[in-house]
Amino acid sequence: MSYRESLNEQQLKAVEFKGQHLLVLAGAGTGKTRTIIGRAAYLVEKGAQPSKIQILTFTKKAANEIVERVKSNLPKASAQSLNGATFHSWCNQLIIKYPNLFGAANFTVIDPDDQLGIMKMICGNYKEAYSKLRIKPQQLIDIYSYARNTKKNLTESLRDLVYNGKNDKDTDYEISAIKTDVELLLRAYQKKKMELRYLDYDDLLLVVSTQLNSNPEAKSLLAQDLDYLLVDEMQDTNPLQWELLTPFINICHLFCVGDDAQSIYSFRGADFRNVNEFNRRVPNSEILKLEKNYRSTQEILDIANWLLEKSPIDYKKKLKSIRGSGEKPLLLNVSDEWQEANWVANEILKNYSEEDRQFSDHLILSRSQYYTKTLQAVFIRRKIPYITFGGRKFLQAAHIKDLVSLLRIVNNPYDEIAWIRFLTFWEGIGEVKASRIMAIILADQGSTEIPILLKRAIPGKDGDKISGLYEEIQRERGKVGRMVDIAYEAMSLGLAFRYRKDWIEKRKGDFPVLKLLANSYSTLAEFIGEGLLDNAENLNGSPVLSESQLATSEDRDHVIISTIHSAKGLEADICIVLNVSPKSFPSARSLDDMEAIEEDRRVLYVALTRAKNRLIITRNIASISAIHGISESVQLKNLSQANESYFLTSIPEDLVNQQTIGPNFMKIRDAEKPSKLDLSSGMDFS
Repeated sequence: MSYRESLNEQQLKAVEFKGQHLLVLAGAGTGKTRTIIGRAAYLVEKGAQPSKIQILTFTKKAANEIVERVKSNLPKASAQSLNGATFHSWCNQLIIKYPNLFGAANFTVIDPDDQLGIMKMICGNYKEAYSKLRIKPQQLIDIYSYARNTKKNLTESLRDLVYNGKNDKDTDYEISAIKTDVELLLRAYQKKKMELRYLDYDDLLLVVSTQLNSNPEAKSLLAQDLDYLLVDEMQDTNPLQWELLTPFINICHLFCVGDDAQSIYSFRGADFRNVNEFNRRVPNSEILKLEKNYRSTQEILDIANWLLEKSPIDYKKKLKSIRGSGEKPLLLNVSDEWQEANWVANEILKNYSEEDRQFSDHLILSRSQYYTKTLQAVFIRRKIPYITFGGRKFLQAAHIKDLVSLLRIVNNPYDEIAWIRFLTFWEGIGEVKASRIMAIILADQGSTEIPILLKRAIPGKDGDKISGLYEEIQRERGKVGRMVDIAYEAMSLGLAFRYRKDWIEKRKGDFPVLKLLANSYSTLAEFIGEGLLDNAENLNGSPVLSESQLATSEDRDHVIISTIHSAKGLEADICIVLNVSPKSFPSARSLDDMEAIEEDRRVLYVALTRAKNRLIITRNIASISAIHGISESVQLKNLSQANESYFLTSIPEDLVNQQTIGPNFMKIRDAEKPSKLDLSSGMDFS
C-alpha cells in the first residue's frame, strides 16, 4: 500500500507541504509518526537526495523504525542512504566527520558510568568542599547536565533540582551556602574532562551548537550536506536542542512534528515554547494541524478538549474522533485510597469475568508510583497480575526491602540475601563484616539459637540490640502485622536517616500500608511467599521478576500501572486515571506558579487521551472539600476562581457521569479474620 493511501487530508497536506519551514501540530492519537514517514517518502519520491534528509527523534529505536518504514514505502534502494538518529548520535556523527572543524579531534565520548567515575574522583580530590555538601556525585552530574540543557545558571539549577523549585529566603540562603563548593566541584569535573580529552553526551550537542552559531564555515559545510531536517517529538526538545536547531533555519527546510499540549518533561529541561512559539521564532514558517484522532471515542476527546480550552494558553487545536461516539467518562468520587483501590480491583475483576476482557485491556495512570502503593497492595491481595512503568513497585522500594529483610531471616535463617541487607543496615557493619557474621550463623546449622549467635558475632551493645530485636520479632511469628510494627519501631530512626532526603514526603507513609498488607496474611510464610519473594534479587543483584507474583513473563496478561510521564506511547481500551483531585491536579506546589499549573494541565491531558473506549477518573471527596480552605499563598478571590484553578472541580455535568462511593464500601480489614481467609480464592471478604 502506498503511503498516500494511509493518509487523511490533513496528513497529506502536511506531507506535501511546499514552503520553507513547517510545524505540524499533531494532537494525541492523530498519526504523527505516519505523517513524518510520509513526508520523508514524499521528499525522496520528488527527487530529494536521501543522504541530504536527516530525521531526528529521541530514541534510537524510533529513529530506526521511521527509516525502515520509509524504505518499505519506496522502491528498493531508492532511500538506502536516508539517515535517522537521535540528537546526540547525529552530533557525534558530525564531530567524527569534521573533527577539526568542531575542535574535537581525538576526543573520546564517555557514557554516564564514566561520568560518575570522574565525578567520584573529583569529590575524592576535593574532600573538604565535598564534605560540606549533602549532594551525591550522581546528583552533581545531574545539576551540571540540567544547567547546560536548560541554559539556566547554577543558582536556578540548584533551586530546581535540589530544592524542588522553592523560592523563599531560607532556600536562597541554603543555595548561597553551598553554591561555591558545588561550583568548585563542577569546574574541576569540567577541567578533568578536558585534560582526559573526554566528551560527555551533553558536550556533543554543545560543541556542534557552539560552532554552528559562531562559525560561518560550519554553517557553510552543513548547508552543502543537508537540505531537509525532519524533527519528531518537537515538544520534548530543550533550550540547548533549540539552540542547536536554530542555525538550520537558514541552512535547510525544517519539518517539525509535535504537540505543545503534550509537553510534560520540564523537569528534564523540555520547553513547550519550542512548539508553542514556533511561528514567532522561525521566519517563513507555517503551521498545519492534525486534529483527527484515531484512538479515542468523541466523549473521551470532549473532556480532553474542554481541559485545554480552560487554559490561558492557546493550544490551537480541537480533537475530533474518527471512531465516533461511545461511553461518557465516569468521574468517581471516593473517600480514601483504600476505597479507591478496592473499587478499581472490583471493576477490573468484573470486566474480566463478566465482559470477557483481558487484564491487559486496563491501563492505570497516576502522577507517581508512590501514590499507587495502596493499589499494588490490593492487587497482590486480590490476585490481579500487573506490571509497573515509571518507578519501582511498592514491595521493591529500598526502604521496604530494608525492613522486610528482618522478617525474611526470621522466616528462613538461611536467606543469605536478606542477612546481608539486614546486617548492613546497621551503622558500622559493612558487607565484609556482614559476610563474616552470616558465615558464623550459617555454619552453626541450627544447633544454637540465632540471638545467641548474633551476640557472639557482634560484641557489645550493637549485638545486644540486634539480637534482642530478632528475638522479639521471633516471638510474634503468628502476628505478621505486629512483626512489621516491631521492626519499624526499631529501625525507623535508621530508615529516616538513610532516606532523609525524601523520608517525610515519600517513604514514611509506606509503612502503615505495609502493615495493612501484612495483616492480610495469617502466617509469616504466606506473607513472604505471596508478597515478597518475587521481588527478591539474585546474589549478583539482578531482579528475579519485575512483575507481580502472578505475572511471570512479558507475554503474561496483566494490568499496566504507569506514571503519566511514562505513559506516552501507551494506550488501552479502559484507562483509569487516579486521584484527579484538588492539590493533586494541579499539585499544591504548583499553585503559585502559572507555568507549573499549565504543565500539570498538560500532564492530565496526556493521561485522559490514553483511553480508547472507557475512561474512569477518580477524585477524593476530602480533597474537593478542602478547596474551601485554600492556602493563603494562592490568594484566590472566591470559590469559583478556586474551581477554575483545580482542573476537574468545575467540569460541566454533561461531559461526565458522576458516581460517589458510600462510606461503608469495602471497609478495610476491620473485621478480617486472616486465619480463615482463603488466599487462593483471590477475593477479599472484608
